[in-house]
Amino acid sequence: GNKAANENLLSAAKFAATAALKAPRVAKTNIKVEILTGEDLLPISEVLGIIGEINAFVHGDSICIKRAFEQGAEAIALLVGGNAGVSDINWNCGACGFTTCAEFNKYSASHKSNGLFFIGPSCNWKVFDVSMATCWAAAALSQLNVENRVQDSTGFAAFHLGYLEGCTLSIGLMLGPVTDYYYYDRPELVHSFDMKEHEEFVMNCLPQFYVSFVGGGHPVVKTKDDFFVGPKYLKPIDDPEFAKKQQDIMRRIGEVIEREKKKNK
Repeated sequence: GNKAANENLLSAAKFAATAALKAPRVAKTNIKVEILTGEDLLPISEVLGIIGEINAFVHGDSICIKRAFEQGAEAIALLVGGNAGVSDINWNCGACGFTTCAEFNKYSASHKSNGLFFIGPSCNWKVFDVSMATCWAAAALSQLNVENRVQDSTGFAAFHLGYLEGCTLSIGLMLGPVTDYYYYDRPELVHSFDMKEHEEFVMNCLPQFYVSFVGGGHPVVKTKDDFFVGPKYLKPIDDPEFAKKQQDIMRRIGEVIEREKKKNK
């Protein structure tokens, strides 16, 4: 029964892909979907593992994908994407930062560049369309009682590895293996961190949850119960060592991408 349940995930991913393609759209964006299984997920896990050296959330994404494969359990990525680099609706809404769609298209045609995750600039309405398609896919999986998690990280890795050709952004939905809360409780990460490391990780990733009243312009971070005794303050700093680490990570990701491109030729 458990084996059959995991095998059925591919059918669930196909239903979700159908839902994504049938989702309502504001800007009539051409939505694209791809389904990745098995060894196709290993390069994605590798890229996420490199990023995970400076991002514990992404580290968890990498480990979950890799361990599922090693254990022979089905794990599937459903990719949803679209081209948000051109506007054909002629609404001239200005949400993209340009006065008219024509100005946006003219600039976008010659100034496409990689942002933090994907290629920009983007028409906001096209981004909404991709988001709605993703939500419909997730809702379809929910109706089937199939746990899934929307991950920018998986979409980023797959996008830069060459999936969803012609798109400027992609989002990944991970589903499987069939266990309790695989991508939320993260059972594969049990004992990876002690409580102190976990508290520091959460505080570093989500500092807004620990900041006291900020009206004075010098926010105190609640690092302990009596945070007002010997307070610590939140302030932006330059971190050349971390910036150097980021550059090294992008270089190594580039090497994985080039290797996979040569392999797939």
